[in-house]
Amino acid sequence: MGNSKIMKTLINILLTTLILIAATSGNVLAQNDLPQGSARTSKADTDTISTLFQRLQTLYEADKYHDVLQLSEEIQNLPRLSKDQKQERLKYTLAAFKLLDYDNEADSIAKLFLKKDPFYVPTNDDPVPFQNVLNGYTTRPMFSVWMAGGWHNVEPFNDTIHTIIYATSKAPKYKITGYSVQLGFEYRPLKIVSISIAPSFVFYELNRTIQHSDIATFHYNETSTVFTLPLLVEAAWYRKRIKIVPSIYAGAQMKSIVYSEFEAYNTAGTYTSKNNDPQDNTDTKNKINYSLLGGLRFNYNHRRMTYFADLGGSIDMLPYNDPAKKYQNYDLLYHNFYISDVFRMIEYSIKIGIKINIKYKIIAKYNNEY
Repeated sequence: MGNSKIMKTLINILLTTLILIAATSGNVLAQNDLPQGSARTSKADTDTISTLFQRLQTLYEADKYHDVLQLSEEIQNLPRLSKDQKQERLKYTLAAFKLLDYDNEADSIAKLFLKKDPFYVPTNDDPVPFQNVLNGYTTRPMFSVWMAGGWHNVEPFNDTIHTIIYATSKAPKYKITGYSVQLGFEYRPLKIVSISIAPSFVFYELNRTIQHSDIATFHYNETSTVFTLPLLVEAAWYRKRIKIVPSIYAGAQMKSIVYSEFEAYNTAGTYTSKNNDPQDNTDTKNKINYSLLGGLRFNYNHRRMTYFADLGGSIDMLPYNDPAKKYQNYDLLYHNFYISDVFRMIEYSIKIGIKINIKYKIIAKYNNEY
C-alpha cells in the first residue's frame, strides 16, 4: 500500500537527520576532548604530563596556591591534554582561586567546568573548595533536539454508530492501533519549564467488525497516515545534577490526514467476498483536526545525551470521519450498505526516544554566586 512507501521514506529521513545531528555533536565533542596538534602522544610526553599533574597536586597540598596557578597556566599550554586532564587542571585552578579569595575567578572556572561536563558530581577525592563551589550551581539543557518512536492504542469515543442493514448487532468492535516517528525541538527558558515543538507522523490501522447475520461478519479495514504538530509545555523536577529526572507535559496539537485507504468485505465461515483493491477515502475525513494532550516522562541524562520513556494520552476535538461527507463514499454506501461511524479518537501512546542537548545553562543556586 501507499502507506508503507511513505512510512519508509519518512523513517529514512528522520534517521538520517538524527545521525547527522549526532555526528555533528560527536564531532564537536571530539574536537574538545581530543589533544590538539598530533593525534599521538609519546610515552615521554605522557610521563611529562603525569609528572606535572603530580607536582600540581603536591603544590596544592603544600598550600602554595600562587604556584598552583602558575603551573596550571603552563599545563594549559600543553598541546596534548585529554578532556579528563583538562578538567583535572580546572579543579585545582578553581580551588586555588577560591583559597586566595578570588571568588569571581573561581565562579568563572566552575561555569567553564560545567559547560564541558554538565552533570559532573563532585567526589570526596576532589579538592574541598572545588566541591563547595560546584555544589553551588545547577545545570539545565537550554536547547535540545530529540527523536522518538512509539506505539499507539486508540479508543473511539462514539457519537453516531451506523449499522449495516439486517445487522444482528448494533455494537461494532473496533481495534485501532498505530506507531509513530517524531522529531522534536526544545527550548528551556526557565529552571524547570521547557517548550517543545515536535512534528511527527502516525501510521494507523483501523479494523471494524460487526455481525451481518448469524454466520456472516462485515469487515471494514482502513490504514491512514496522519501528520501531527504538537506544541508542548514540560515541567521537569531537576534537583542538583541528578541523572534521572521525571517530568510532566501538556499541550495541544494540529492533526492533518495525509492519506487514507480502506477495504470492506464480508466473511461467512471460510468464504470471503473481497472484490476490490484498497481504495482512497482521504476526502471523507476531517483533514484538519485538533487534540489536547498530556503525559509523563522519565529522563536519564548522560553527558550531553538524554534518553527518555514517554507515557502519553490525547483526545481529538473533531470527529475522525467528516459527518457532512457520510454519503460521499459510494462504494461503501451502494455495495456494502455501510455509512462510516462518527467518532473522536482517544489515544494512548508509549514512546522511547533520545535527546541531544546542544547548549546548557549554568545557574547559581539561590540566584547568588560565591
